[in-house]
Amino acid sequence: MRRLPGYFGIGLMIFFTFGCQEDIDVFEPATLSSGDIMRFFGSVQTAPLQHNWDVSEEQTIVVPGEGQVIIPANAFTQMDGSPVSGLVQANLLEIHDKGSLIRFNIGTSSGGRILQLVSMINLDVRQEGRPLRLASGQTILIRLATTAYRPEMRLFTAAPADSGAIEWMEAPDTEKRIQAAQVFDPATDQWLEGIEISATSLGWMQCALYANTTSGGKVPACVKLPIGFTKHNTAVFLTLQNMNSVVPFNAFDETLPQVCQQGLPAGSKAEIIVISEGDEEEYYFARQPIIISENLKISVVPQKALLSDILFALDNL
Repeated sequence: MRRLPGYFGIGLMIFFTFGCQEDIDVFEPATLSSGDIMRFFGSVQTAPLQHNWDVSEEQTIVVPGEGQVIIPANAFTQMDGSPVSGLVQANLLEIHDKGSLIRFNIGTSSGGRILQLVSMINLDVRQEGRPLRLASGQTILIRLATTAYRPEMRLFTAAPADSGAIEWMEAPDTEKRIQAAQVFDPATDQWLEGIEISATSLGWMQCALYANTTSGGKVPACVKLPIGFTKHNTAVFLTLQNMNSVVPFNAFDETLPQVCQQGLPAGSKAEIIVISEGDEEEYYFARQPIIISENLKISVVPQKALLSDILFALDNL
């Protein structure tokens, strides 16, 4: 698979000096007049693992290379609280890296603080297509062998915001919800040091740590884009170097060709990732290293790219 020219910069298209706060002239490609970035996300998201079983039985879902999800018998009710019997289906998604976060258009922050991702799952349980909920007093155990326990770990749950993005909230009694555990890995037939998460609801869950990014203060930053690159056809992300964290840029300006984000950690090394969908199966991509500084404005010009090249870049963030 060939590499995009300019994975680690836009080459001669952009001249950028770390820490510079002045706009820099760039060559601009043809403007976009259409496109739907949600179509891109729909084409690159991985399918969930699917499991079917009788709700009257306890179910253990093996997450390959990660651990297990243990669901007790009769754990669910209908949304109106009525009991459930018979077959149910669970759809399970797991996310562990920055590339997967971008594929699913998910950021890692809560209450204005950046989170360092440990593990993230989405557990959706249905019966004949109807969503179910976890019954009162029931707990699902998520055992992960991917990381050793740290007391700073926190559990976050999520709900869609009005903007369509996910907002993360620290779960109540979060210190009690994540514990050290011995986790059996069937792939190696060994017991490994890991963690156990006690979940009392379904949906998106994230085990994470609050990132230590306060030493240099928090500053805003803006990314200038060519004309026609808008929130309808473009997604902009910031990934922090040496940290499993992604910050989406969602504040698009409809009159100026730019998008901004507040509360970024000053002095941190990062990358700007820009993905655009011009028309169906026509894509643009840019990957630009930066050092976050006060009132940073950086011009980025995405270049045409194959979908396979974009996915290769995301897999290697």
